[in-house]
Amino acid sequence: MNATRLQDRSAFLLRVIVAIVLMSGGLLVSQVSATPLFSQGFETNIVGWETPTRVASGTGGIPSSSGGFHATTAAASGDFTRWGGYNYGAGNAVPTTFQEYWTSVDIFLDVDGGWANDTQFDFTSAINNAAGTHLSDFIFNAGFYDDATGPGAGTDRFVISASNNTQPGSAFAKNPGKAPIAISSTGWYGFEHHFYDNGGFLFVDMNIFDASNALVNTWTQATGFAIGAVGGNRYGWFDYSEFSSLAFDNSEMRTADVAAAAVPEPGTLTLLGLGMVGVVRMTRNRRRRASPVA
Repeated sequence: MNATRLQDRSAFLLRVIVAIVLMSGGLLVSQVSATPLFSQGFETNIVGWETPTRVASGTGGIPSSSGGFHATTAAASGDFTRWGGYNYGAGNAVPTTFQEYWTSVDIFLDVDGGWANDTQFDFTSAINNAAGTHLSDFIFNAGFYDDATGPGAGTDRFVISASNNTQPGSAFAKNPGKAPIAISSTGWYGFEHHFYDNGGFLFVDMNIFDASNALVNTWTQATGFAIGAVGGNRYGWFDYSEFSSLAFDNSEMRTADVAAAAVPEPGTLTLLGLGMVGVVRMTRNRRRRASPVA
């Protein structure tokens, strides 16, 4: 098949696809993938974190979230990470244009640890302003309880809420105005912050996932910060802890890749449409790099 006939056939197939798509009136928006810029699972060292203790899986009866090692933070130690560097690795006080990003860390919640009632810890992920200096913290406020008030009253559990302030003076895990939840099963939980642009303003989803990656809860923070005044990441920090040892693992920061524009697409014909587009592309180039996934 000569080049002219090949181009004509490709153009015809593309017109057919567009016609089907436009008649359907549906809409497919390509998913946003994410590229890890920082990842530390403590398998060989603690690089990127300040002062935690690296321990082997099984230490204190706790298996690592993954691999053969994890880290622990002690009471009042203030262990923290810069997620590979403030402002997406550029350093401190560097003017930075905001882009969507996530930070996450696995934390082991030991409901059967014998803790005293109202033993607390906080974990925050902070963001900089556009000039590269601190703008705001977004804090998971957590505590162990066995008392008869608040979510899960009368059981051994962790109670967790989300705020912009730290315990014990300016926040309280069981604060009814912050939608607290109870977690009553021992295990690893993923604590994730998702920073994104919503209508020109910074929003932050603070998510908790269980060990099977099922979503436990989300708190959405509408910050009121215009996105033009917002920069990149700052730190992740156990800014307050009363626990003698708190295990954590799999810390990561990732940024969003450029998302494709919305494409009209029939929901029931999505795979067919994508497959036909693939045929057209393959007639021109039989090799394609895979996109990174979250």
